[in-house]
Amino acid sequence: MNNSKVSVIIACKNTADHFEKCLKSVKNQTYKNIEIIVVDNFSKDGTYEIGKKFADKIYQKGPERSSQ
Repeated sequence: MNNSKVSVIIACKNTADHFEKCLKSVKNQTYKNIEIIVVDNFSKDGTYEIGKKFADKIYQKGPERSSQ
Protein backbone atom coordinates (compact mmCIF):
# COMPACT_ATOMS: atom_id res chain seq x y z
CA MET A 1 0.00 0.00 0.00
CA ASN A 2 1.28 3.45 -0.94
CA ASN A 3 1.53 5.63 2.15
CA SER A 4 3.05 8.74 0.57
CA LYS A 5 2.02 12.08 2.02
CA VAL A 6 -0.07 14.29 -0.23
CA SER A 7 0.21 18.04 0.30
CA VAL A 8 -2.83 20.09 -0.65
CA ILE A 9 -1.84 23.74 -1.02
CA ILE A 10 -4.68 26.24 -1.12
CA ALA A 11 -4.01 29.88 -1.99
CA CYS A 12 -6.93 32.09 -1.01
CA LYS A 13 -8.23 35.56 -0.25
CA ASN A 14 -11.63 36.42 1.21
CA THR A 15 -13.17 33.01 0.58
CA ALA A 16 -14.92 32.51 3.92
CA ASP A 17 -18.29 31.81 2.28
CA HIS A 18 -17.05 28.51 0.82
CA PHE A 19 -13.72 27.87 2.52
CA GLU A 20 -14.87 25.66 5.38
CA LYS A 21 -16.74 23.38 2.97
CA CYS A 22 -13.60 23.11 0.83
CA LEU A 23 -11.36 22.25 3.78
CA LYS A 24 -13.83 19.71 5.16
CA SER A 25 -13.96 18.04 1.76
CA VAL A 26 -10.18 17.64 1.74
CA LYS A 27 -10.19 16.30 5.32
CA ASN A 28 -12.93 13.77 4.46
CA GLN A 29 -11.02 12.04 1.67
CA THR A 30 -10.55 8.30 2.00
CA TYR A 31 -6.78 8.75 1.61
CA LYS A 32 -5.73 9.90 5.07
CA ASN A 33 -2.05 10.81 4.72
CA ILE A 34 -2.83 14.39 3.66
CA GLU A 35 -1.49 17.70 4.90
CA ILE A 36 -3.32 20.93 4.20
CA ILE A 37 -1.27 24.06 3.64
CA VAL A 38 -3.17 27.34 3.39
CA VAL A 39 -1.60 30.50 2.00
CA ASP A 40 -3.92 33.39 2.73
CA ASN A 41 -3.53 36.81 1.10
CA PHE A 42 -4.46 38.81 4.23
CA SER A 43 -8.20 38.12 4.07
CA LYS A 44 -10.57 40.42 5.91
CA ASP A 45 -13.60 38.11 6.06
CA GLY A 46 -12.55 35.36 8.48
CA THR A 47 -10.87 33.11 5.91
CA TYR A 48 -7.64 33.01 7.92
CA GLU A 49 -9.46 32.00 11.11
CA ILE A 50 -11.30 29.21 9.29
CA GLY A 51 -8.01 28.02 7.83
CA LYS A 52 -6.44 27.86 11.29
CA LYS A 53 -9.10 25.33 12.35
CA PHE A 54 -8.37 22.89 9.53
CA ALA A 55 -4.89 23.48 8.10
CA ASP A 56 -1.71 21.77 9.20
CA LYS A 57 0.22 24.89 8.19
CA ILE A 58 -1.10 28.36 7.46
CA TYR A 59 0.71 31.40 6.14
CA GLN A 60 -0.21 34.95 5.25
CA LYS A 61 1.58 36.18 2.14
CA GLY A 62 0.85 38.85 -0.41
CA PRO A 63 -0.26 41.21 -1.74
CA GLU A 64 0.56 39.72 -5.15
CA ARG A 65 -0.54 36.20 -6.03
CA SER A 66 3.07 35.38 -6.91
CA SER A 67 3.95 35.96 -3.26
CA GLN A 68 1.56 33.21 -2.32
